[in-house]
Amino acid sequence: MAHTDSNQSSNLISNEALLDPNQSSNLKSNEILLDPTQPSNPYYIGANDNFGTLLVNQPLDSNNYYVWARSMKRALRIKNKLGFIDGSITEPVDPNNKLMEHWLRCNDIIITWLQNTLSIDIKSSTLYADTVRELWIELEHRHAQQNAPRIYELKQGIVNLLQGNDTMSVYFSKLKALFDELLNYESFPNCSCGGLKAIVEHQQRDWVIKFLMGLNGSYKELKAQILLIKPSPSLNEVYSIIQQEENDERYHLLNQIINLLLYL
Repeated sequence: MAHTDSNQSSNLISNEALLDPNQSSNLKSNEILLDPTQPSNPYYIGANDNFGTLLVNQPLDSNNYYVWARSMKRALRIKNKLGFIDGSITEPVDPNNKLMEHWLRCNDIIITWLQNTLSIDIKSSTLYADTVRELWIELEHRHAQQNAPRIYELKQGIVNLLQGNDTMSVYFSKLKALFDELLNYESFPNCSCGGLKAIVEHQQRDWVIKFLMGLNGSYKELKAQILLIKPSPSLNEVYSIIQQEENDERYHLLNQIINLLLYL
């Protein structure tokens, strides 16, 4: 009888595993989560993860919060520590939890990483933050609201930017950088409705028009041709079109020079 029960139990486990093909992978994930020595575990601290680590090059000041926060989130995601600032990884409730010491170590080292990238005046006011999450929210509330002056500067810069003596590529890079930073302040809400697509297309059209308006007069004919394209191309597509046209012109000019040299 005992032998029969053992077989039934074994068959039951096998059947459950067959019914749930993700069971083994879920168990493995749980094992990794409980083992801070695994590199994929958010509590894992590698040999290069020390208190002097500088995650971003540009320190946070009163005018660049969104750029700084974007770079910092990316760096923490690479190190698998993003959960400490977004609240998804919290302090264990039970002080005797075996992960408590690992949580405290990660919390302290991430606080240090953040403070390493703060300007001196901002850093001095964050010395008593107890948790990463607390520090992150404090910085967000204090600096994310001070965006109106920067938005004004960006929009003024976009309006005033012209190609001038820059190459087309340099002019495009300057303008694209302004567009991208502005998008950090005026990002679109998450929406699956069809209206969002129309908003994005309208934005791309405005960006294309501004880019074309700032180009030098030598692009007059090409600009007119691009504006007639249906559907309207994106900013990157317009850049590619103009870049290809310039490459073709250089190719034809080179051929003409070679032909002239051959007849000399």
